[in-house]
Amino acid sequence: MRALARKLSLLGITGLALAAGVPAVGIAADAPAVQEGGVPPLHHVNGITYVSGGIGSDEAAALRRIAPRFNVRMHFLDSGGDGSLSDVSVTLFNARREIVLLVLSEGPYLFFKLEPGTYRAVVRYGVTIESHGIEVKPGGRALDLQLRFPARNEPAELLAAPPQAGAPCQRAAAPCGRR
Repeated sequence: MRALARKLSLLGITGLALAAGVPAVGIAADAPAVQEGGVPPLHHVNGITYVSGGIGSDEAAALRRIAPRFNVRMHFLDSGGDGSLSDVSVTLFNARREIVLLVLSEGPYLFFKLEPGTYRAVVRYGVTIESHGIEVKPGGRALDLQLRFPARNEPAELLAAPPQAGAPCQRAAAPCGRR
């Protein structure tokens, strides 16, 4: 459990509580080298096949070529322009609300091959979190999600700066840091 908490922390996910008895969580780890044709490596976790990448025009083109093999395809974009985003955290839950996959995108594309069923994807970039329901039907059409996030999305921008030592507190006459 400590190892899982450490991996979640490394991905910037904090405050996530897992109930006892939750099956093993699939967390992306080291991957094999790039496959032929410039396609990033395929990963297999908890019965889910996925691929992520698309940095550079050759890799992006290679991923678009294999896209029809996957039934859920995510594309991460900058909401303020035409740019693409990477390092987007995706946590995939099954219908029993168990985490079945936790992955950090390695580029603007993240494609999954999911078994039929109901899923929830919690997608996080910086401080922005979105939740998307996913329904995969046998023989159904693929789901393409274009997810837009502000490219400059850091916690420091949303929080007030800490008070300077010796500066007066706003609610007290005494300097901040003294009682």
